Amino acid sequence: MDTTQALVYRADAQAFETDLKGNLVIRTLAPDVHRVALLSDLGQTLFDISIFPDKEVAHFIMADLDRKLIVTEIAAIFRVLTQRTFASSALVFLDKQHYPVYFVDDTYYLLQQREVRCITRVNGSKERFSIEYSDVRNNVPVTVLVEHGKFPLRMQLSLNKTQSSL
Repeated sequence: MDTTQALVYRADAQAFETDLKGNLVIRTLAPDVHRVALLSDLGQTLFDISIFPDKEVAHFIMADLDRKLIVTEIAAIFRVLTQRTFASSALVFLDKQHYPVYFVDDTYYLLQQREVRCITRVNGSKERFSIEYSDVRNNVPVTVLVEHGKFPLRMQLSLNKTQSSL
């Protein structure tokens, strides 16, 4: 993502037995720094977080989500989602691999026709969360499905091309 990009996704989420609908805004501030905000359809900010490679800064978190573990998990999901290094690293080894899976630290990248289709973050032997891309155009994910393994969190994201600056 270049620093002039802002992606707006239509978010349909189920979290902790609550249905949430709204817009997710991802703004690139620097190559590895992003600001992510989720706004409900009623205009309420659910969270607004700046994500750095090694930390996160919460600008606003609604009271129900304002727990360190939840903020850390939200930041981890969007850090992986916006990370720039995995695709080029995976493509370098594509011709040498026998299996379409690339592994870095605690994250698995499933490749399909030279594109990342699914990212799974694990903690030990348990799946922490997964991010699945079902449609990618011009290196921008159009539809994304995020599912958490520990928390009851599932989020379907669909790119809003009219509100995004590409």
